[in-house]
Order: sequence, then C-alpha cells, then structure tokens
Amino acid sequence: MTTEEMSFPKSSPESPPPPPTSFSSLPYDLVLNCLARVSRIHYPTLSLVSKGFRSLIASPELEATRFSIGKTEDCIFVCLNLNQNNPNPSLFTLSPIPKQQELLPIPWFPYDQHPKYPTILTIGSEIYIIGGFLKRKRSKRVLILDCLSHQWRRLPKMRLSRASAAADVIDGKIYVIGGTRSKNIEDWGEVYDPKTQTWEPILPTTLDLTVQKSVVPGRLVMGGKVYAMDDLFQLRLLNDVFLVEIENVLCQISLAYGYLLWRDPKADGSGWSNVLGLKLEELSPYQPYCVEKSGGERRVKVWWKSVVNRRQGRRRRRTNEFNTEIWCAEVSFERRGLGELWGFVEWSKNVFTCDGFDPNPFSGLFLQSAIVTH
Repeated sequence: MTTEEMSFPKSSPESPPPPPTSFSSLPYDLVLNCLARVSRIHYPTLSLVSKGFRSLIASPELEATRFSIGKTEDCIFVCLNLNQNNPNPSLFTLSPIPKQQELLPIPWFPYDQHPKYPTILTIGSEIYIIGGFLKRKRSKRVLILDCLSHQWRRLPKMRLSRASAAADVIDGKIYVIGGTRSKNIEDWGEVYDPKTQTWEPILPTTLDLTVQKSVVPGRLVMGGKVYAMDDLFQLRLLNDVFLVEIENVLCQISLAYGYLLWRDPKADGSGWSNVLGLKLEELSPYQPYCVEKSGGERRVKVWWKSVVNRRQGRRRRRTNEFNTEIWCAEVSFERRGLGELWGFVEWSKNVFTCDGFDPNPFSGLFLQSAIVTH
C-alpha cells in the first residue's frame, strides 16, 4: 500500500480539542510516585500550588514512597552556640538550593536544657542525642528528633550517665561505649534494643568489634567517628580526624593550622599530606576552625566565622556595633596518581548572620552536625 492509499483519521474542524488531563485526576499511587522523584528543594514551591499539593507533600505516604523507590536525599543539620549566655543552642538545617545556601532555623526542643558534649547519632530521618552534661553532671537522657516532623521524643534512660561516648548501630541495635568515669569493666558499654525498649550491659570481651577496628588500623570507628582505644578499653575521640570515601577508597581528612590534610589509613607508611590545589586562606582571612563530612561522597564542608561592622544610613556608614557572619564552603576531592589528592571549592557563602560577636575566633560556636537521610 502506498502512502497515498493509507487512510488517516481526520479531525473535524468543529470538534473541540480534548480537555487537558489534570494532575489531581491521576491515580493516587501514580501521583505519589511522580512527586517522590522530585527533589525536596522544590517542595516549598509545590506546596503553594494548592491545598491538595501541600497535603500530599506533608503526607507520610510520600515519605514511604521515596524510601521504597530509593529517592532519599541527604540533609545536613547543625547545632550552633550563638549566645554564650543561653544554655539552649540553636538548631539549623542547611538549605541545599544551589546558590541559595543558608542556615534555616528549626524549632528547638522543649526540654529544660540542651546537653553539652552529647553523642550525636543518625538513623534514617532521626537524630539521636545521647547523654552529655546537664548542669555539669553526666546524663542518662536520650532524645530523638524526627527531622520530618521536627518533633522530639524520649527513649528510656541509659543504665549509666555518659558524655562524649562512642555510639553506632549494629544489627539494628544502638551500642553506646565509654563516656563514664567508672573504672568497672561492667560499666564499659550498653546496648539498646528497640524491640524490647531496654538497655543491657556489654563487655569489651564479649562484643565483637572486628569490623569497627578494621576500617582504620589501630583505631576504633563508630558512627563515622574515629576513636583511640587503650589497653584498658578507654576511648578518646579524635575530633580533628574524619573519614571521607573518595573514589571507593576511605581516606582520613584533618584540619591543622588552616590547612586540609589527608592520608590513606590502610597504606603502609602513609603519612599526612597536604590537599593540593586548595588555598583556604583565599576564601577568607579568618582561619577555618571546623571541618565536617558533607552529604554524599568526596565532599566536606569547611566552616568559619567573621566579624563585621554594622552599617546604617544611606551612605552605609560603619557603626560601633558588630555582627557575626557564619561562612561555609563545600570542598570536593579528586585522586590523581598514587599519592596526590586535589581539592576544589564548589561554593563559598555567608549562610547566617547574628547580632554581636565573640572576641575569641575559635570559641565553641559550632557544636554538632549530623547528616540525615530522608
């Protein structure tokens, strides 16, 4: 049959075009599947479309769909001590919108006082705040922040009061080690079983930490943090060292005197080397005082603060009052050859400004951070 002989249906000029398909007319499961594939950074805008969209985006069914199809995202929460006289620091999430990165405050917890030097552990979309000092005394308290609803709840108290303990999730249970002044080997650690909602003691002689000891030879790695452990099983957090996976190789990254250093913990005789191609002093004249792992592989975030004069009037004249600017830069890494690691600044930005200033540039402004997957 030739092209001329083929017949095609012809639309009548009088017939109206078919009405457009409404998104809300699609099956509910299909709508959830579509929205689950959209990045969270667009959810605030989608919430403005209608009440129906706002309800869908806030629904637990959407979260379950994102999880089932593997469309989860990493979100960074940071805890800042903005006011030295306020015992309750402020909690923020770092907005992931490109070129619009900023710290967005979220409601703080309704309890009497935030603990100092607690252990932070993340499981899925929840942040666990374990122990710490309350009114200068070690605490047994365990709090959970649900990062989806921003709601707080308590777990049963630990058997012993602990601060700066090591913690990790092993086989669905929460293991907490150290952080107590007790020299009794029976008080070395404890484990929480979510099924029974109880804490049970653990001993260093019975707990198998082979995996946790194999990540960095001679060290104990729990919850992504590196600890030194002596012959008496006492732990000491190496808070200036953290782990970053770079091209399927787990590397140690450290900040020393304003420079980023790195080493391969499993390479024989591998010492610390400078990260090449990266000059942090070009970002700011203020020395960085904190580095933390970023969401995703091959990246870290560098934090520092600067003090600026407030300006007023049309001519923006300087005053005798000051503001503190909190800056953040994201650095990515690339392996070149056997012994070289190069760093690149992906972005650098003032992410928050608060009134006043602390004359000590290295005071404890940055307290905790956590990467939450949801």
